[in-house]
Amino acid sequence: MPSPPKTKQAKTQQALKDAEIALEDAIKRQSLMEEQHYQDISEIVHDIKNPLTAMQGYLKLIKNEVAGPIENPTYKEFFETLDRSANRLLDICNSLLGEYTQDKSGKEAPKVANVHALVGEIGDLFAAQAKEREIELKTSVAETFPQLEADPQEIYRAMMNLVSNAIKFTPKGGKVDLQADLDPKDNTFIMVVRDSGVGMTQEQVKQVMESGLTTHSPHGDLGTGQGLGIVNRIVSEYGGELDIVSTENRGTRIKLKFPKAISLA
Repeated sequence: MPSPPKTKQAKTQQALKDAEIALEDAIKRQSLMEEQHYQDISEIVHDIKNPLTAMQGYLKLIKNEVAGPIENPTYKEFFETLDRSANRLLDICNSLLGEYTQDKSGKEAPKVANVHALVGEIGDLFAAQAKEREIELKTSVAETFPQLEADPQEIYRAMMNLVSNAIKFTPKGGKVDLQADLDPKDNTFIMVVRDSGVGMTQEQVKQVMESGLTTHSPHGDLGTGQGLGIVNRIVSEYGGELDIVSTENRGTRIKLKFPKAISLA
């Protein structure tokens, strides 16, 4: 026996219920979009703020004429570092906007990361900040380390975030070391940042990787844990791995491991 037709009141109630469900879904989608938008903006600000802070270190040295009169050749090196860093910031902005360099045919130019040059650039960028905070900063790259088939801006962002964090959370008199080498076990490519800083507990490491962690460094810097999230995403995009070993009050070692497949050797 066929079911009786719905009354006008029942149809209206169902329509209202459907509209309510649709509205709730729309609110949820809007909320998720706003959260993602905020996250994207936060990452951009974070990636621009770190090198700007390091560049301020050089501007202080120049302003205070720490190397003597402005005619001193040392200042030329400072300005060259500032110029490279400013161009790198511009490249990062263009990369984030999707404006990639094109070759003569109008196609997107192949992405090649020269890790030797990038490590040297990062060492120069943070040298003044490390000196100001009386931190020993060292960088090294194995001679056999090849160029990588990867976006140089992304590799730069990953290493820059790690070194910036290390300097933030290493007290006066400490050490920070950036090393790029080949892993003898499987010939993969590793980039390692070690510091003698405040370190983290295992619970803090887990929290940083999952949702970030707001902390204050010995130098008064505010840390949000965003940097490690950005680094983890970049490494994952290339099929790599991020490994963190940290002990509270004894320092941190962070290793980025990239697969052999991205080597251009």
